[in-house]
Amino acid sequence: MGCRTSQAGLVASLGSPSLVDLGPECGLSVQRDQRANWSTSALRAVAPRRPAARSTVWVHPRLCSVTARGVTLTVTVRARTGQTVDDLENAAPALAAAASARSFRCRALSPSTVEYVLVMADRLGPVRAASAPADVLVDAVPVGRRQDGTRWLLPLTGRHTLVVGCSGSGKGSIFWGVCGGLAPAVRAGLVRLWGVDLKRGVEVGMGRHLFTDVATTPAQALEVLRRLLQVVDERGHRMAGDTRLHKPTSADPLHVLAIDELAVLTAYADPEIRKEASRLLAEVLTQGRALGVIVLACVQDPRKEVIGLRGLFTQTIALRLRSADETRMVLGDGAAALAPAHRISPSTPGTAWVIEEDGSADRVRADFWPDDLVRNVATTHPAPYVSDPVEAVQLVDDLGSEAQAAAADDFEPASDASVRARRPRTPRQSRTPRRSAASAPSSASHAGSDVGPEAA
Repeated sequence: MGCRTSQAGLVASLGSPSLVDLGPECGLSVQRDQRANWSTSALRAVAPRRPAARSTVWVHPRLCSVTARGVTLTVTVRARTGQTVDDLENAAPALAAAASARSFRCRALSPSTVEYVLVMADRLGPVRAASAPADVLVDAVPVGRRQDGTRWLLPLTGRHTLVVGCSGSGKGSIFWGVCGGLAPAVRAGLVRLWGVDLKRGVEVGMGRHLFTDVATTPAQALEVLRRLLQVVDERGHRMAGDTRLHKPTSADPLHVLAIDELAVLTAYADPEIRKEASRLLAEVLTQGRALGVIVLACVQDPRKEVIGLRGLFTQTIALRLRSADETRMVLGDGAAALAPAHRISPSTPGTAWVIEEDGSADRVRADFWPDDLVRNVATTHPAPYVSDPVEAVQLVDDLGSEAQAAAADDFEPASDASVRARRPRTPRQSRTPRRSAASAPSSASHAGSDVGPEAA
């Protein structure tokens, strides 16, 4: 009832067709001087020398529509003359505060129109436990819910994902939301998970059966990166001139590298390991996206000296951060006001801000994955045994056509008897070249020649 009352009050205060009450208070409206209009010549004759009177009026942006749906209130506003979309976006926090909204979204519809989505009730408050996945999903997996209560689907195919948050902010929920959500696809052979857990394997060890290989030391992590880079090379040669985006199949799956505590590999390891890890990871990030090799990395510190490759990740998730500067590092310039990840409460782990494809920011919360659920999902959907994934990729490359595969099946090796019956050919003796009668005397007539008469 409180939500409906707030919505009704906000609609009344907005007015039509302009933001009459909230516009001036939120910085959306401005005052303009206007000269009085002397409409009759008689008045001008009475006071010909009187200065023109001035009056002050408010100029508001235009309110296009107000729609209430569920716990959200959608307000579409068109900029007034001299106003830009940036001005409207900067006023979003003030407008949400004046409306007593719990949170908000703001996105540009055109160069002059902005849509505000004001969330009047909090749907992310209570923590929700995850459930065991049943559907085979590859392109996107459900990780949690959005601030309006709808399901949060995290796109994966063709994306590299960076998750940044303080200790205890809920990175594990997103980590297992992705790995656990892909479990049915792992069992089906459409996805292969590679784990790098530099916390001594504490995190990945819960669901070890889901992963093709797991590295728990920086040296092992380098070996995993090298093997994935070989997959990139093999697949790139095969896809060149055929397609520009890999589509996962059981014979050619999607490879997902899940890294926990990336900073241990890129900032806190030995200098030689840091340099080699940055080089290998940069190649995977720049080349693997279209070739079906994607990266999910979790880190606590977003500073450039800790993770210099953060600009190579195509989507970022900001959990609870320490300051507005860190929010800008993760989500970009201007995000501190529209997506205040540094204001997330420590009592709500898993809550985060994400940037959508249209550039708008949305607040989400990942479902919690308890240890028993992780172990159960990993046992139910174990990764198929692969002796050497790199050799498997090379085999697909070598036997790329059905004709080659059929020729390999019809091939019969020669019997041992036929091999023993063969005898090596006797080498031919060298023959003396013939000389013509005209050239013989000239050969023998050379003074000081070592060639004797017999040779001539």
